[in-house]
Amino acid sequence: MTQLVQLQGVSSKLLAKGYSLFAISNDPVEILDEFAVAHGITFSLLSDEKSEVIKAFGIMNQLIEPDEGRSMRWYGIPYPGTYYLNDNCVVTDKDFHQHHARRASGQSVLARALGLEVEADPDTEVVAESGDISVKLGMSESALQLEVISQMMIDFEVPEGWHVYAPGAPEAFTPLSLSVDGEGLRFGEVNWPDSEIMSDRDLDLAVPVFSGSFRISIPVAATSEIIRLGHEISESVNISVAVSFQMCNELECKLPETVKMNLRAKLARLVEPEGLSILANRVEVIEAESGVQVR
Repeated sequence: MTQLVQLQGVSSKLLAKGYSLFAISNDPVEILDEFAVAHGITFSLLSDEKSEVIKAFGIMNQLIEPDEGRSMRWYGIPYPGTYYLNDNCVVTDKDFHQHHARRASGQSVLARALGLEVEADPDTEVVAESGDISVKLGMSESALQLEVISQMMIDFEVPEGWHVYAPGAPEAFTPLSLSVDGEGLRFGEVNWPDSEIMSDRDLDLAVPVFSGSFRISIPVAATSEIIRLGHEISESVNISVAVSFQMCNELECKLPETVKMNLRAKLARLVEPEGLSILANRVEVIEAESGVQVR
């Protein structure tokens, strides 16, 4: 549901590039119609109430059985994901996750479809200056939501004539490295840009470097540790980032240094089914009375 609302937010940009949007669900037509009206969805929501198409595509979640207790409410749902089709309706790309709640954000889908870099939401950006280098931190979405995979971007501006060493540089050099931390957040693998190869004739070495403007991105998602369906949530969460590097030119190298930054990322609820908060409260009462976890 949440991804549909996010896709509505980027639908005009997709339509402007000639793309069409469709979503398929095992919900009946009446439910989809009510949802579309309530959330202003203008693209087509297709009902596959018997899951015939979902099963034909092999995306029905077969890992959840109808009698698995705490997981039974998720029985019968497909894996969340996105197919990308060309003009001939041939699938050219897809993005699926085994976890039933994990999915790409609207901005991530937009960037992947158009082959562009994800844009940072200007309200999330934080800039740090360290000597001659500029480091900017930003998020692809204005707020993090439960298991919605957003992107955290770190943009660098290295002065002309200078460079920083890239991962894979020999031990004698200090390559760019970073550490990230945030309570209740899951961070994915770092996406590094392509590096340039610089030849050091004196040392007879070929060393990978970054120069000019470049970006590092990291997938990030909020977990149930800080966002629980049907419950109140905090307004934001702190993300701390430490970037270590060494700047050099053809004649000299500066001392290695570390830039530390903090970004306060907003948190937002998912688009939750009506009555979910009531259900969550009932579940808590049952757990308290029985001593048995049913979630």
